[in-house]
Parts: sequence; C-alpha cells; structure tokens
Amino acid sequence: MKHFTMSRKNPIIQYGRIPFLILLYLGIWQLLSMLVGSSLLLPSPLETGSRLILIMRDPACWKDLGFTFMRLLGGYLIGAAIGIILAILTAKSKAMHFVLSPLRVLIRSTPILSFVLLLLVSIASGFVPVTVVAIMVAPMLWATTEQAILSLDAKLIEMGKIYFSPWKRFRLVYLPQMLPQILASAVTALGFAWKSVITAEVLSLPKFAIGNRMYFSKIYLETPDLIAWTVLVVLLSLLMEKVLNLLVRKGVQRYDTN
Repeated sequence: MKHFTMSRKNPIIQYGRIPFLILLYLGIWQLLSMLVGSSLLLPSPLETGSRLILIMRDPACWKDLGFTFMRLLGGYLIGAAIGIILAILTAKSKAMHFVLSPLRVLIRSTPILSFVLLLLVSIASGFVPVTVVAIMVAPMLWATTEQAILSLDAKLIEMGKIYFSPWKRFRLVYLPQMLPQILASAVTALGFAWKSVITAEVLSLPKFAIGNRMYFSKIYLETPDLIAWTVLVVLLSLLMEKVLNLLVRKGVQRYDTN
C-alpha cells in the first residue's frame, strides 16, 4: 500500500497518465467510428480534428467565440453578484430566508429549456443566454455563501468586534473563513455557466454565437463540425476552469501574505 501511495505522487507517473488516457479514449473513439462505419453518425477522431483545425482557422469562429464569451462573462458576474447579495440577506434574516429559499429550490428544479422559452417571449434573443447563465449561477453562489456565513466562528467574530474596525474585521475574520468555500463554488459554477450559455444559444439562436454554429451543424447533418464545435467548447471550458483555479490560488496566497 505504501509503494502504491508513493507511486501516485511520482510526477512522471502522474503526468504520464494524461497522454495515456488521451490515446486510450481516442483509440476507443476510432474503434467505435470504424464499427459504425458512417461519418454522419460518428466521424473518426482524424476527421473531427481536421474540421476543428479548419474551424479555428476561420476568423468568423473567433468572432462567434468572442460574443459567446462576453455573454458567459456578463451572465456569470451578474449571477455571482446576485447570489452573494441574496446569501447575505437570507443568512442575516430568518424572514428573508423563509421567503426567498423556495425561490432557490424552484430555480434549481426548473429545466434550462423552460427559462429560455419564457425569456424569448419577453427579451431579445441576444440577452437570453446572459440571463440564463445568471439564473443558473446565482443559486450556486447563494447556497455556498449563505452556508459560509452561517458557519462563521462566533468567538472569532466577537473578538474581532473588540479589536478591529469593521473593514479590518471583514478582511481578517470573515474572509479567511468564507473565502475557500466561495471560491470553490465559483470554479464549479463556471462549468455550469458554459453549459448554460451554449444551451441557451442553441435554443435562442442569437447572432454571432457558438451555439448558433452547433445548431446549424445539426440541421445540415454536418456531424464532424458538430463534434468539432463540441470539442472546442469542452477545451475552452477546461482551460477557463484551470485559469480561474490558478487565479484563485494566487489570490489566496497573496491574501495570506498580506
């Protein structure tokens, strides 16, 4: 057991597993593609990769990506702000918790499709993905931030009231206890935000959108393009999560040193 634990921590073995897993799944994909025997149903990795390269070489791809990213970022920031504000309200007031908590359950239980269809009746299609992302992100930050506030150490808070000013108390007492939970939830919410913005774009078809491209790839039975766009979205989502994780770690380290 000791040897196994040490092997898992070996950096050569740890990073060597990633190429192995990539090759393994590409091999399975290639095998399934050969068994199906139709690029319309399941194109090969090579065919999909070639389409992905062509898509990325098209300037229009980056324009669509830019608009999708702006919708994602706008909805994410709005949803995070709303979630944190609601968390403060419901954590500090039992009456607000009683009134607003069912709303959080309702949002979590409602399919994205329902929100998109309802929003299309009242707002322009370009704003639907932004609103949907905000609706999906807000409950996640709301629940986590509320739990973080309720889990604060009462003794530390009382001590902070005696020795620190309100701002210093917030920075030295509240934030260190709350920050890890909130930041972890923020990273998780980013993955849901990507899924939400693409789903909303596919359903609302705004101008200049990755979801728009994926929808028409499906309509015209361009399966290699559809899978290539999907791969691009997955890679971008993973990249953004890695970047956010890195920023979170650096931010926490800088906060600790200060």
